[in-house]
Amino acid sequence: MPVDTRGLSADDRARTKVITAAIRRRSQELRRDHPVLRHQDALGLAAFGVAVAGFVGSGALYLTGVLPWYVTVLLSAAFAAVGHEVEHDLIHALYFRRRKAVRYALLLGVWAIRPYTINPVYRIRLHLRHHAYSGLPDDIEEVSITNGKPWGPVRLYSLLDPYVPALIRIVTTRPQDDEDALWRRTILKASIGLTPVAITIWYGFLALHVASWAGAAVPAGLLHTLTVLTVVWVGPNVWRGFCLHFISSNMHYQGDVEQGNVLQQTQVFNRWYLVPFQVFCLNFGSTHPIHHFYVADPFYVRQLMERDIHPVLAANGVRFNDMGTFARANRYHSA
Repeated sequence: MPVDTRGLSADDRARTKVITAAIRRRSQELRRDHPVLRHQDALGLAAFGVAVAGFVGSGALYLTGVLPWYVTVLLSAAFAAVGHEVEHDLIHALYFRRRKAVRYALLLGVWAIRPYTINPVYRIRLHLRHHAYSGLPDDIEEVSITNGKPWGPVRLYSLLDPYVPALIRIVTTRPQDDEDALWRRTILKASIGLTPVAITIWYGFLALHVASWAGAAVPAGLLHTLTVLTVVWVGPNVWRGFCLHFISSNMHYQGDVEQGNVLQQTQVFNRWYLVPFQVFCLNFGSTHPIHHFYVADPFYVRQLMERDIHPVLAANGVRFNDMGTFARANRYHSA
């Protein structure tokens, strides 16, 4: 999907080129110094295996009584975060570029351990649209996880679960304009598959536990089944999703970004107190801005180069830890 950069100033174009060239150069150096990085398909498949094996293994240890529920949820969430990065790389065809069937099979495999997300095959179009319209109302992917919304109970809840509030809005209100109508169609199409199954399990688990605590009679077998499914499958992804959405929706700017200006699209969001969130989105706030400038590197290469590239980003105008974004509802400029 082409990105319109015709309105950029000469200075912003020059700074963007400096950053992109530095990332590309460091990428080449890493591959020269570490030849294993040249085996990108194998590394992507290995990361997929780690994510799936770790997620399934954590659940198995819970089922056999080795791990308590809270360790299982956190450990599985960390492995699911690896799965998210693999999915993101697959969307950009960074693994098995010429073997579409393999790529799509891996996408569906990652979805199996991350059911509280949209259909990854449909997300391909959605994510490429994000790069084309980042920071604009047309960026459905970020707008859907509260980017650009004022802070309050609705945004906080929507970070935990962006789907049910979206579905309620779709059912109870009419489209305001063509963009809103497109957003509604996109959410409905992208949610077909595992998403409604995960939503049903999550809210069934919550409803039955609340009823049980209130003294109501609940089916013990159903309660046990929903509890197990929540601990080993859905719950880790609710927490992982909250961490990712919190970091992503606040490191991206929204609403007044100049179209195609990568310098304004993101900030580096890596204060020390964000580490509890970063663990469950694989350091997303620190490395994702690199991806906006250069999409050809997989997630593990961005992790390796972040210390070298951060000074280049800072020297060329990319913001670091702009906590004023919370008060500005993620606007790039002050009101």
